[in-house]
Amino acid sequence: MAASSRPAAGNDAMTKHRQHGFTLVELVMTITIFVVLTLIAVPYLGTFVQSQRVKNAAMDMSSSVIFARSEAIKRNAQIDMTANTGGWSNGWRVLSAGASLRSYDGYINLKVTAKNGSATLSFGGDGRMVTAADSFQVQPTEANTKQQPLCVAVGTSGRVATTGGPC
Repeated sequence: MAASSRPAAGNDAMTKHRQHGFTLVELVMTITIFVVLTLIAVPYLGTFVQSQRVKNAAMDMSSSVIFARSEAIKRNAQIDMTANTGGWSNGWRVLSAGASLRSYDGYINLKVTAKNGSATLSFGGDGRMVTAADSFQVQPTEANTKQQPLCVAVGTSGRVATTGGPC
């Protein structure tokens, strides 16, 4: 006689009453663990966001200098990188004979200052700086921050280096 593939009557009754989902204890434990992890992470989130904002501003400054230098070489003409009205903290523009090639807006709660106080960097057709070498300090405006400033240094050859700490 062949074996039946139907489950026994007792097993069939057990599977009908099987419950799915979470128990109250499991749900409370999961929520408790989530709350504890959130409370640990929240204080570090503000520092992380501020650190990223400073790094992004320094990277934008570096890439603008590299762009201005490469455009000067490509066009064999003088290219200027000029601070917006109110200083570098309010943004800057890359200009070719007065025409804007790129424009950058200012950053909220960040201060960008030129070490020499210059408002313009100029590159000649050979890619070397026409103006004096300068460096830019990017830092948060909040006084109670753990974030160190970043220094974007531009050499007379047009080389850019970003380092941690004040200029």
